[in-house]
Amino acid sequence: MSVGIVTDSTAYLPESVAQRLGIEVVPVQVISGGMAFDEVGGISVDEVSAALRANKQVTTSRPSPERFIETYQKLQAAGCDSIVSTHLSSGLSGTYESALLASKRMNIEVQVIDSYAIAMMLGFAVESGAAVAQAGGSIADVVTTIKRRCAAGSITFYVDSLEFLERGGRISPLKSRVGSALSVKPLLHMTNGKVEQKELVRTSAKALERLVEIASSAARIPSDIAVHHVAAEIRANQVAQELCEILGIPEITVTQAGAVVGAHVGPGAIAVVVSPQV
Repeated sequence: MSVGIVTDSTAYLPESVAQRLGIEVVPVQVISGGMAFDEVGGISVDEVSAALRANKQVTTSRPSPERFIETYQKLQAAGCDSIVSTHLSSGLSGTYESALLASKRMNIEVQVIDSYAIAMMLGFAVESGAAVAQAGGSIADVVTTIKRRCAAGSITFYVDSLEFLERGGRISPLKSRVGSALSVKPLLHMTNGKVEQKELVRTSAKALERLVEIASSAARIPSDIAVHHVAAEIRANQVAQELCEILGIPEITVTQAGAVVGAHVGPGAIAVVVSPQV
């Protein structure tokens, strides 16, 4: 039996990893200037950041069911007799729903998983599932592995400005104005598949210090760690370096987040993913 693996572009898997493990990545779309772009190869996070700074409206859109069907059929034609399709939280996007609709139109088994996650919180889980599939594991083994790692993982966001959360309807205009006046920096996290406020911290320096504390505490057991950023590479590298020193590890990969995350949290944001190796 051969199990095909599908995810979406918000997993932010390195292309080399996706190719090595045979993971198919379906792009989520970003709407900017009235035009739809694929997150992969269509629009960059730098372009999204520039549009947001220019007060242009930027939104996101799920892939169509037809796009998933094309991907599933490709894997079937390549010899897969079952597929596991894992996607960003249904609390953030309709991507999971599109994949589920597509799965019902296939004549092979397609298990669609709502990860309740995003970014490498999703990506690490998919990577582990793909490794199980490549080693000859059953579809049940793959599903169990992915769900276990999704449930164990965490992601914490530092957001540089409340403005973009207000635009996306994630906080009220009043809360945004009060927070900005007090120079409050929010820390957000995923809970029950949604991005929620975790803490409010005075000043950027203290917020980033707290971000490191939260991530290092979560990583006390062996974990995969990733640092994502939206147009904030210097700060992201500092966060990664501090985590390396605290945890006694040689290196943490720092990557620019994709356009979808950038559209919601805005430039200056930093996220730390901790995915225990359970």
